[in-house]
Parts: sequence; C-alpha cells; structure tokens
Amino acid sequence: MPDSLRIMQVVLSLAPGGTERLVIEICRRLAPGVESVVCCLDAAGEWANELTSLGIPVHALGRAPGFHPSLGRAIARLADRYHVDALHCHHYSPYVYGLVATLLGRGPGLVFTEHGRLSDQAPSRKRRRINPLIERFGGEIFAVSGDLKRHMVAEGFSDARISVVHNGIDVGPPVQPEDRARARRELGLDRSHFVVGSVGRLDSVKDFGSLIDAFAFASGTRPNWRLVLVGGGPEEEALRHAARARGVERKVVFTRFRADARRLLPGLDLFASSSIHEGLSLTILEAMACELPVVATRVGGTPEAVADAQTGLLVPPRAPQALADALLALAASPERRRAMGCAGRLRAIQHFTIDRMLDSYLTAYRRQARVSAVPAVAV
Repeated sequence: MPDSLRIMQVVLSLAPGGTERLVIEICRRLAPGVESVVCCLDAAGEWANELTSLGIPVHALGRAPGFHPSLGRAIARLADRYHVDALHCHHYSPYVYGLVATLLGRGPGLVFTEHGRLSDQAPSRKRRRINPLIERFGGEIFAVSGDLKRHMVAEGFSDARISVVHNGIDVGPPVQPEDRARARRELGLDRSHFVVGSVGRLDSVKDFGSLIDAFAFASGTRPNWRLVLVGGGPEEEALRHAARARGVERKVVFTRFRADARRLLPGLDLFASSSIHEGLSLTILEAMACELPVVATRVGGTPEAVADAQTGLLVPPRAPQALADALLALAASPERRRAMGCAGRLRAIQHFTIDRMLDSYLTAYRRQARVSAVPAVAV
C-alpha cells in the first residue's frame, strides 16, 4: 500500500450543511497523509472554494433528475484519473453511484456513511427490496448514530454490515466572557436579554415553525427574551411570516447563513433544536462544547448526544408546548443551566471529538485500500 492514501469523497454538493462541513474537515485534517479529491453529483456548491484553495480538486457532475448509470461511469473515470484507493460516499445516492463506479472502474474500495433522513416517514419499500442485494458487493457501511442504523436495517441492510461512527467536532477551548460579549454585540443584543438560539438550514426537517411557536408560548410577556435563528434556506420567508403571526417578530433575529455560526453560540443562554429528524447534529455538539444547555426534540441520534436531564432536556417532536415548558424550566434556573452546560462540554470531549471520528474513517480507508489492490472483476 502506498505511503499516501488517495481517497475520493463523493457527495451531493458542497452547499452549506452539516455533512458538507464534515467532508471539508475530513479532507483538510487528514492531509497530507491522505490525498483527497471531491466529486459532487450535483453542483459544486458555495463551500467548494474552501477545498480548491487548498489544492484539493472538486468536480461537479451536474446530475439531472432520475437515475443515470452514466454518473457511475463518470465517477469511475475520475477515480482512475486520480488513482483513487477508495471512495467515501456520503448519503444514499452517492453510495449507489459509487457502487456502480467500483464495479465499472479499476476496483477502488468503498466506504459509505449515511448521515440522516429527510423526513420521519416509514422505511422505503423500494429500498427494502434493493438494499439486501447491493450490500453484497462489498465495501464498509456506517451510520452516524445508533438510531439511524436501526432505520437502515429497517430499509433492508443487514445489522452486521453497519457500524456506528458518531460525528465529531473540534471541541475547542472553553468559552470566555469576552466571547459572549462579542457574540452579543454582533447579534445586536445586550446583557439584559435572555437568548434562545438555534443553528441550521431553514428547511422543513428542522421544523423551526414549532420552535417559533414554542418561543411565543414561553416568552409571553417577557420583553427581554430573544430567539436567534442562524441559517438560510427555503423556509425563511414562511418562518418570518410565522413570527409576525405569533406576535414575536421583533423578538426573533434571523441572521441568514453565517459561515462563522459557531462564533455566535457563546451569545446564547440556551440552544434549542426542534427537528423532526436528525442523524447526529453537529450544531448540538458545538453548543455542548460551548457549555450551553440544550433543549431538543427526542429524534434520531439526538438522545445519543444529549443526556436528558443531565446536559439538557428532551421533548417530543412537533410539540411546541412541551418545548416551551422545557425552555421555561431552564430559564428559571441559572444554576441548572450552568451545571448542564459544564456536563455537556465534558460529554463532547469524552465521546464526540473529531479526532475519534477521523481515526475510525482512516482505519476504514486503509482496509479498503487493500481491497482496491486486488484486480477488479470486469463487468
């Protein structure tokens, strides 16, 4: 096996998002021992220049609607061009096309990570038929949470074929008082405000409408409460309308997309997540690293990150009143918030570091590089 591994990351795009941020971090942090190239099925996305500025090639295939086996051939050609040892495919569609590429090309190894679901709907019947067949072609399969692994098994993958590798973050140094003051200045807030915040794409799966409802219930006659929503997306106008309809428009701060969203976290008193599904939220982990107590919906991998009643409070999804009650409970007790915040940071350090995640993937890359050394079977 060569001293330097050559890995192709296959993604939908490098538009801003949690999975995309992880892909960038994998490429950046594993260099120079791992030579990376990125293949986007769709457009390259706004974050592509972060990698190209580092000399990491990014190729976009401009996928059209429907299933196109030719995309697998295009990935195989790129893999041959860069002498790739293994593909790391993020999400299901890249996995399917990556699998086609491994069969058509010179036989690079294959790693597949599923990061989440777009909804909380029941498992797909189509996938239940297909997945037991395609998993037989080899490669390594990962889920970012135990909950997501259970869903993948329900969609036809074998339990024994899936390993769990939790997402990881750079925990960073403890937050200092000047970090909090700076973040509040940037948000146009002062020390008198009690600030609930969330970070994420303004998309239906995040259900920020329920968070706005919960905030309206909880803030009531409390003029010093503020809700900060950091992110952009297709739901922004609808959410602004919801804030107006609930009479809290002046209390809600929409920052739109911020590449430096983590810099704003120290300005919050509570972090809230209202998603109807999560794989394993990076923003929740980053909030924990910033010693913020978390109020979140009990969905997906969130209970694997947030220890209920220890690092935060978990509530049912699509239940604004329960979410409001949790916000009020923690708002009433600064001591409890501080204790939960400290416990959350410790939990992030112990279980959710990016180094732990990278070690797991690097081990898989090395195994798959050995697989790619075996001559491919012509198909």
